[in-house]
Amino acid sequence: MINDGGPAFPRTGWPNETGMTLRDYFAAKAMAVLMTSAWSIPHAEVASKAYWFAEEMMKAREQE
Repeated sequence: MINDGGPAFPRTGWPNETGMTLRDYFAAKAMAVLMTSAWSIPHAEVASKAYWFAEEMMKAREQE
């Protein structure tokens, strides 16, 4: 099971709508940076690398 960090932006009062996970948020931020210099890299590889960075960020949070 992947520790996804739970909701990045939890909303109260909205049933079944927790939004993106913290892991997804980290991946989106990493992907934004990767895309600035990744025009020659296949998009699937960029996405994979973004989630790799997100996983590393999640691990760093656990060490704190």
